[in-house]
Amino acid sequence: MAKPTTGGIAGRLFRGYGPLIGFAAMFTAMALLVPSVDKELVRQVNVDPATMTEAASGDEADGAASEVLDETAIAADDTVVDPLAAGDGTDPASAAGGGALGSATARTGGAAAKAGSPGAPGQAQACTGRQVKADPYSPPCRTWTGGDNGGATSQGVTGTDIVISVRIQSFASGLVDAISKKAGAELPPEDESDIVRTLEGLVEYFNKAYQFYGRKLKLEIYTGRGDVLKEVLGGGQEFARNDALKVAQEIKAFADVSAITPPYIDALASQRVIAVGAPYLSRAWMTQRAPYVWSQFIDCSAIAENVTSYYLSRMAGKPAQNAGGTLSSQPRKLGIVVPNSSWYQDCLQDGLNQLRKGGVEPADVVPYTPDLNTMTTQSATIISRLQQAGVTSVACFCDPLLLGVLTPKASEQNYTPEWLNTGVALTDQDIVGRLFDKNQWSRSIGISYSGATVAQGRGVGYSAYKAVRKDEPSIGVDLMYAQLQLVAIGVQMAGPKLNPAEFQRGMFEYPESKGQLGTWKFGPGDYTTSEDSREIYWNPNQKSIQTGKAGAYVETEPNRRYRIGEYGPSGGLIPGIGG
Repeated sequence: MAKPTTGGIAGRLFRGYGPLIGFAAMFTAMALLVPSVDKELVRQVNVDPATMTEAASGDEADGAASEVLDETAIAADDTVVDPLAAGDGTDPASAAGGGALGSATARTGGAAAKAGSPGAPGQAQACTGRQVKADPYSPPCRTWTGGDNGGATSQGVTGTDIVISVRIQSFASGLVDAISKKAGAELPPEDESDIVRTLEGLVEYFNKAYQFYGRKLKLEIYTGRGDVLKEVLGGGQEFARNDALKVAQEIKAFADVSAITPPYIDALASQRVIAVGAPYLSRAWMTQRAPYVWSQFIDCSAIAENVTSYYLSRMAGKPAQNAGGTLSSQPRKLGIVVPNSSWYQDCLQDGLNQLRKGGVEPADVVPYTPDLNTMTTQSATIISRLQQAGVTSVACFCDPLLLGVLTPKASEQNYTPEWLNTGVALTDQDIVGRLFDKNQWSRSIGISYSGATVAQGRGVGYSAYKAVRKDEPSIGVDLMYAQLQLVAIGVQMAGPKLNPAEFQRGMFEYPESKGQLGTWKFGPGDYTTSEDSREIYWNPNQKSIQTGKAGAYVETEPNRRYRIGEYGPSGGLIPGIGG
């Protein structure tokens, strides 16, 4: 199907970055929007290692030979530029051995790699560098000699296939449209077939580029009964459970890459299906559901630790030099704005305890209700409270939609505090920063967990898709790639005897990896990628690589990143305003 077109900068922009305002912004922000979550969601998943390793299916390996890869079969289109391909010298493993993006011939075992052939056990052997040289987040290289891979080692796993489910409404444009319109933006419409085609292309890429020991990822896309938007807002648990039962009992999936709401994630974990996509859930919440919940989005426990470290090290006890008017000469008084979700309050309390240990008592902590229809009236109340408390510095752990009305309201009330960017819900992206009042946001400085901004069409997901397909992917290709990549990493690292326990072991053994998106690592209690962040400020006059318009985030210390909770005392000042 031909894709609708949009003209000029807007069309090119949304092709690569539409998801930042659309469904990506929504479900990464979702954790900050959810009202009180039913306490029944918080409970321990009892894991029986014996049943995890027991075959969930009677399917036997059919002995079919795996695909023989031609060296040029997945060579990237010459017009596609991968910003990771050249490497930055920070990760020696990414520069050693391997081939171009997608060139996996030397790593698959070729014709000798039988798909779960019965007989002698197959051997997985290490090879040089990363599995995909151009992607520093791909796992260490492995080859497979063929032979017996264990067959049906877990639910959703046979000798030839690994079933991956997708609840299509998690990526459907209806959610994009609803949120983008609220944000005052319009995304080009997409047919569901565009999303399906993109997912299929990315699965094709991973099957060719990664080592799955005689198996292939098998995509199963279904239309669930659950309403993603209702689940995002804390409801819809019954239908979420029904969908998870379908995934486990009918589709018999090993993993689901559309797990973007707490009710659906919780239900999948209870069915022992790996769920990928948890947005900013707490460390305890994810640990209670181990080894089933994984995410590319940092957990809110780490956010609390990192923001606290940043404020105590760089701001506390000093004048609010980034603020305007008389506030700039006053000692800093911190105000915190947070959604009133019950589970997020746990992370908030951790942060408050750390602040108090550092000698800081916030002047006010202002909750808000995630109701799109009342955000304007709530914003007036929030600004009034912050002013009355004498707050000079506002840390808003909130979604872009609230900031989009909160910052103009501050200007209306002649209130010019400094804004501490907490780096959540894509508020560290140029396209989102443009939604805020520029006079207010020019006084914004803080944290970004993402990497430096890249131009549209330069993401590794886009490049991966173009390595196997000639048509254009969905606007959400990079997001879909990231969801699938976590599964692909875990499967390769687990080895041939795949089950959730081995998947977790493999993820924990995945080596620390550095690239454009920062440092990735997993481990006990750490089921998300982000391990560091950088300091950024908003420059309303800087031309953005992302949007092609004025308004961009700039690093105060180019190419410098700090481990979670390890910010030093220098910094915290906006050039030309605070320093």
